[in-house]
Amino acid sequence: MEQKILVRDLLVRLANKERLYLLDVRDEDKYRAESLNDYGVPTENLPYLKMVEPDEDIQERMKELPTDRQIITICTSGNKARKAAELLREKGYDATSLEGGLTAWKQYHENGGNEPKQPAG
Repeated sequence: MEQKILVRDLLVRLANKERLYLLDVRDEDKYRAESLNDYGVPTENLPYLKMVEPDEDIQERMKELPTDRQIITICTSGNKARKAAELLREKGYDATSLEGGLTAWKQYHENGGNEPKQPAG
């Protein structure tokens, strides 16, 4: 079952100081260039493309992800985040993706706190 969270709902949960683990699943270069860290929201990075590789170091790092709180996956548009959240749920984690990704986050703030319009279809 697909699970996702809207920007406004994530902001409410953060304002309520819920214990969440925000995981940016874009590649390291994109993460370093811009992330939710730039908005004062602590975020870790573990690229989705590495999550699906049979690399021992990455698999060990995945085992270190928290099991005591929800993981919110983030990418640029929401596609890789959705796949990463699905992969994490298959491994037993409570994971959901940020609908629209970092793009939606930026648009939300640029639009004065309104969700971006979703394309029809």
